Amino acid sequence: MDDRKKQFRVGVVVFASMLVTSILIVMTSDFSGSLFREQYQIQVLVSQAPGVAPDTPVRRRGILIGRVATVEDMDDGALITINVNAEKHVKTNEVARVQTSLIGDAVIEFSPVGSSEDAQIVQPGGPPLHGMYNPSPMDFIANLQGDLKQTIVSLGDAGNEVAKLADQLNTVLGDQDVERLSRLVSSLEVAVGEFGSVMSNVDDIVGDEEFKVQLKEGLAKLPSVVEDASAILKVLETAVGSADQNLKNLQGLTKPLGDRGPEIVNSIETGVSNLSELLGEFALLAKNVNNSDGTIGKLINDDELYNQLAGTVTQASAAVTDIRLLINDRDMRRRIRQILDDIRVFTDKIARDPARIARGIVPRNRELPIK
Repeated sequence: MDDRKKQFRVGVVVFASMLVTSILIVMTSDFSGSLFREQYQIQVLVSQAPGVAPDTPVRRRGILIGRVATVEDMDDGALITINVNAEKHVKTNEVARVQTSLIGDAVIEFSPVGSSEDAQIVQPGGPPLHGMYNPSPMDFIANLQGDLKQTIVSLGDAGNEVAKLADQLNTVLGDQDVERLSRLVSSLEVAVGEFGSVMSNVDDIVGDEEFKVQLKEGLAKLPSVVEDASAILKVLETAVGSADQNLKNLQGLTKPLGDRGPEIVNSIETGVSNLSELLGEFALLAKNVNNSDGTIGKLINDDELYNQLAGTVTQASAAVTDIRLLINDRDMRRRIRQILDDIRVFTDKIARDPARIARGIVPRNRELPIK
């Protein structure tokens, strides 16, 4: 093989290697920092930014939207300037979190922390956004180093205390105490066995399906029973209140009676005495009525007198009937009315001129004697 062919083959290999390398670079690069790509800048202020440097990737919900331009040390934290692709944006409801991996690679992730209804797009040139730093697992391990050392020391001290306690127990406990402890353990085993038998009996009772159903029904009825009991208690409370009020009213009635007891007793005695006298009078009246010599007695016992009185009453009734017939007769009523009119006219004339009575008695043509 001549040198020309060797050079040609070496050139082909070099060209192929360069071509594959270029393809791999194109496939693995996003060219976000290209000078020909339009971008705008926003700023984020965080308490600390370990691992953050220029070209650190910036993602929003896991999607690359830009890279870090600069990182400045401030009195109140680290001010990060981010180049954001023009077609990407960040909203006001999103917060930037600085995260680092186990190998120290950092990434800035924008994630939402609130509702996106009223969120607005962050405009370039505005005030810095507030972000936060999420500690990495290495930070937790570093923070745990001091606590872990102190914990190990505390465990060592606790082990020493346990050893001292064991020595003291061995010193205090002798052969008799060991036997007593053995008996105590045996008694404890017996007690545990009895407890197991008791629990199995309880399981036999509680495990019955019918008993479970009855228990559930009873528990379901318990609220209604409580409500009924509450209603009964309310009724009893009302009844007790009414009884108390009645007792108070009765006390108000009996107190005046107690205060006026002698007077009331005297009034009752007087009333009983008057009633006794009245009954005596009624007895005397009944005796006189039953006496045949009295007027009422004769009227009751004498048949002839009774018949005469009955006849008189019959005649009076007949007379009243005749009078009613006369009054109901139109001709008779007209005559009676004429008579009454004549009497009214007569009395009127007499009242106006009483001398008519004298003139009616003395004839007009009679001459008076001359003395």
